[in-house]
Amino acid sequence: MKIALFDDHPIILDGLKRFFSEKKGVQVVGTARDKNEVLQMLAAQPIDILVSDVITDEELGLELFEEIQAANFDTKVVVYSSLHGELVYNFLYEYGVVAIVNKMKGLDELWQVVEIAYLTSEYKKKSRGIPPPSLTPKEKEIVKYLARGMAAKEIAALTDTSINTINNQKNHLLAKFECMNGTELISKLIQMGYLKM
Repeated sequence: MKIALFDDHPIILDGLKRFFSEKKGVQVVGTARDKNEVLQMLAAQPIDILVSDVITDEELGLELFEEIQAANFDTKVVVYSSLHGELVYNFLYEYGVVAIVNKMKGLDELWQVVEIAYLTSEYKKKSRGIPPPSLTPKEKEIVKYLARGMAAKEIAALTDTSINTINNQKNHLLAKFECMNGTELISKLIQMGYLKM
């Protein structure tokens, strides 16, 4: 089994490499700390499994998985991340991720999932479905101010827009991303890579 690893934290990446290198029949063929390195690895040689984080210091979110799927690499992607949330999970699956393991579960559970993904056809790449919602330039501007904790009145003054328009756009964003309040919206946008912490 040929495995590649992606995480932007060198300590985690080194730990994963040591963990998988000790497994019988596993060859760690490469590690990457940024998206371009991942795509180059996948293009350079056949890789059975990519174990990948989602949120990194670069503004990545779901973009990597979209690009992997668009390139049609014959690699199964297993996400190993502290991210959570059904909406984000659904988009990851739509972009071809075969399994998601939370980092709180530990490496033994990750290994079990990787073995199953490799040895069986239980996990299959899914075809691309509905893409995740995107942000318009105006929405990006509003979200940026919301993330700073600004009220509608302050955002309206900065954007030369009425308070009603800002409130309507915020409500539209809440519905679009299936959130109950602004805090949940900001958290979800960070998880999806649309905002940096």
